[in-house]
Amino acid sequence: MTITNTKSARPISSSESLNILMLVLMVLLVFLMATRVPADPDMWWHLRAGEETVTNGKVYLTDNMTFTRNGEPWVNHSWLSEVVLFLAFKAGGYTGLTLFVAILACATMLVLYRSMRGGIFQRALITVLACATLAPIWAPRPQQFSLLFFAILNHWLMQYMSGKNLKLWSLPLLFILWSNLHGGYSFGFLLLGITLGGMILDRLFRPGLNPAIDWPRIGKLADWTAISLVAVLINPNGLNTWKIPFQTIGVQFNQYIQEWQSLDFHAIYSLPYVILLFGCLIAIGLSERRATGVELAGLTFFGVSSLNAQRLIGIFSLFAATVLSNHTAAIVPSIRKNLKATPSGRQFSQWRERSDQHSVATGLRRAINLTLVVLVALAGVIKLIYVSHPIIVDSSVKTYYPVGAVDYLSDNGKPGNVLNDYGWGGYLDWRLRENKIFIDGRADFFPQELFDEWIALIGGKPGWQASIAKYDIQYILLPPEMPVVDLAVESGWVELYHDEISVLLEQP
Repeated sequence: MTITNTKSARPISSSESLNILMLVLMVLLVFLMATRVPADPDMWWHLRAGEETVTNGKVYLTDNMTFTRNGEPWVNHSWLSEVVLFLAFKAGGYTGLTLFVAILACATMLVLYRSMRGGIFQRALITVLACATLAPIWAPRPQQFSLLFFAILNHWLMQYMSGKNLKLWSLPLLFILWSNLHGGYSFGFLLLGITLGGMILDRLFRPGLNPAIDWPRIGKLADWTAISLVAVLINPNGLNTWKIPFQTIGVQFNQYIQEWQSLDFHAIYSLPYVILLFGCLIAIGLSERRATGVELAGLTFFGVSSLNAQRLIGIFSLFAATVLSNHTAAIVPSIRKNLKATPSGRQFSQWRERSDQHSVATGLRRAINLTLVVLVALAGVIKLIYVSHPIIVDSSVKTYYPVGAVDYLSDNGKPGNVLNDYGWGGYLDWRLRENKIFIDGRADFFPQELFDEWIALIGGKPGWQASIAKYDIQYILLPPEMPVVDLAVESGWVELYHDEISVLLEQP
């Protein structure tokens, strides 16, 4: 008996072809934007922590990199992503680190793109805007996992609020993985809380706004949220996992950490954030679609948070981009309809119809599209090779870190405690194995009193010599302009190395 396949391959329409082209180009452009020189200050101590975990075969939970906190337990909420980061570096060097960022950025923006409403050009434009807003925080750090998981969770919740039946048992699985990758899992619970709160408010005061939301649906999401909150305890940190969202640094020390400072709105890089923020407000005002309680609560909470700290701009951008797309999708059709009613609009429509009749042949169009994709992909590969080349990376590292002083100390020094600059802490963690340092970028690990003591010490405040003796500090490695440097030289400390970046002193 002969079986005939009645299903024939359906040719791809021009609109579908354009959709695929835009999607591929968008991913390639994100890759192009996200490939950058891997030299983030926190990257180094994350690499060292990942190395400790891999080398010792157990999660790195006790400090051995600083002399001020040596032997103290550390809630390492990013242990799994540190392992991934270290293995990427071990396998591919700087190229592996660059790919780590680029791949996670592409995945995040792809999820964001699929979460949006509206036409392909509208979604692509908003995605590019979100990329421009996110770009400053794309770096080889565990934070990239939180951005991806936040986008995934937001996508799921948008589907759930639209009436789709999701397998909510996947929520605890998401949070188990998320809480082992990065402490930013708390933003997931904030999003769940905002979603539940917004749904409850809409149900109470605007029950007709979204008929898909009813009390059983709200209750079901609340139940799985509670289960997810318990599930994050499947973690090497145990109950300490719950403490992570409440471990904050002192307000005084925020001035030393750029990502915890407010955005500089005089700088050009802040423009995409401003456009996204006010774009949401304008779109909601013009849209005939009423803003949901979730949208209003999310924009308020994440917006205020991002205004206070640059670190939170990424979370705000991912949430705001979906809100912007929701309301521009409601605005664009009416604008298009009104424009078509004008004489210029009618002329444009007639021109489009004539153009369609004389459109480019299918084969030629595909060749043009393929050429465009290949060119953008080639540009991405070239940029990847360039920014991750050891010569380029080393040149960038020498601009920001005391490479010469560390080389000298590694070759000629002896074991001993080092008073260091905060921004160099991670780099010194990675480079110095025989020496322990005062402080590094693990801001949630150091108590405020220790920050205050460090500030007084590098500032040469009265009592600095007592602090030197208290911690048995043998070396000072700081920028030349730090007040304690001159005071130490006057006190007889020996200068071992000096360049424009740093000064290395040894106690006599």
